[in-house]
Amino acid sequence: MLRIKDRSVSIFKTFLDLVLPPVCYVCGKSCSSKYGLCEDCINRVKREQRFKNNKCAEGAWSCCYYKNTVKDCIHLFKYKGYVGLVDIFRDTMVNFIEKNDMRGQMDLIVPVPMYPAKKRERTYNHAEILASSVSKILGIPVDVKNLKKIKWTVSQSELDREKRLKNVKGSFLVVDKKAFSEKQILLIDDVFTTGATTGECARVLLTARASKVFSLTLAHGI
Repeated sequence: MLRIKDRSVSIFKTFLDLVLPPVCYVCGKSCSSKYGLCEDCINRVKREQRFKNNKCAEGAWSCCYYKNTVKDCIHLFKYKGYVGLVDIFRDTMVNFIEKNDMRGQMDLIVPVPMYPAKKRERTYNHAEILASSVSKILGIPVDVKNLKKIKWTVSQSELDREKRLKNVKGSFLVVDKKAFSEKQILLIDDVFTTGATTGECARVLLTARASKVFSLTLAHGI
């Protein structure tokens, strides 16, 4: 049953939808989807999903190809504040996890952390929103406190593979090693390109005696 506050919000939203019909985040067409995307854009996202032959590196998995509508959606989510897109991203990740029987391989979900100054500037960490959302659906704990980014780095997108590896070296720190000891950990982030960031996070977590670390990203760079 909806609480009074929730019912009021729902009624207000219905009123707004009648006065100002919702439009797709990506293409601007009218839409009624709960994801904020029209059916055409939703279908494009589904076509980019890669549930078969999806292992892109040892211990690293990606749900989609980083192109077209998927790329547009991630950009809006990560840089433009379109956090409502977390719903379709969450469902895509959960669907991937269930199709690949991954649920039993994880004790803890951990988002790739953001440097504090950058998080304050952006006001949110997209990976943390993703991880928390997936955690709620799967009922698997999420830890957003004990893996920290302690060094400012330039954007990885500006660098080649060798420079990416050097850029993130020594950037992450475990606060409480007991939080990860003997745990199978799923790292969550948005895009896998060279694996430099998730690889460095995994190295630090394994040093903290995690039993296994693997990553799941929304998309794999082409």
